[in-house]
Amino acid sequence: MDRLFNQQDIPVEELSKLGLLNNGKPMLSQFDMDALLSGRRTDLITLHDLNGDGIHIKKMEAKLSLERNTTGEVSLQLHPIYRDVKKHPLLLESEAEELEQGKLTHVLKTYQEGNGKRKSWIIEYDPETKEFIAADPKKISVPTMINGEKLTDLQKEQYINGSFVELADGTRLQRRASSRSGVTSNREALMYSLILDGGISYMLLRSLRNLFGSKSQQKDPYTEGYQRALQDMQQREHNKPVLYPSLAADAKDEVYKQQERHLGKQQSR
Repeated sequence: MDRLFNQQDIPVEELSKLGLLNNGKPMLSQFDMDALLSGRRTDLITLHDLNGDGIHIKKMEAKLSLERNTTGEVSLQLHPIYRDVKKHPLLLESEAEELEQGKLTHVLKTYQEGNGKRKSWIIEYDPETKEFIAADPKKISVPTMINGEKLTDLQKEQYINGSFVELADGTRLQRRASSRSGVTSNREALMYSLILDGGISYMLLRSLRNLFGSKSQQKDPYTEGYQRALQDMQQREHNKPVLYPSLAADAKDEVYKQQERHLGKQQSR
């Protein structure tokens, strides 16, 4: 959840080659910008008239991400839609098939490196690009509370491992590296609380995708815990803008804005 990159890290020349730069500014939604700066992938973006190595591509869809090499240089990574599934060297054929078919949401693989140390990866499948994504569990940030409910050690472990986490109010969520927000849920919005530098910080996640493989509609996000956490955030911010700056709202988010204004008025009475 912490930002791994700063705005100035974005390689604007590479964005320009993809036709995603206008007057020096990235032509990406705030949601996609937040994903990039947080080290996640964007949603699928339509690219037009790409040229390179004598090849012209009129149109293609791909996800974008940022990667920092050992010397600190940041490059833009392109994740196109593969015609065939891109295999992962750590997965057994049976594991890969179950991930592709949705029978498994993730696989935890642990092996011994050349230096004798054990290394683990959490691998999931992105059906949109037809590739496997591996995440280092040691580098995953875990919220202290979600919708005002403090996570137990078990829930934190479930969150890191990509398993389903269930809260007392019936909220279910799952960390997903393939999702732009980094998490999917049976609710369209979640309130994260994090302990940073000795204080508490909040992050409001909106327009979340439904749980992987779920056929049920998402539930009303305004649980009692969500509203309490929202009110607490507003009180601590002393009526400053309460939205997480990187999460600009789209048209469907106006519902959330209205709810927040309503809560703010109740609070001032």
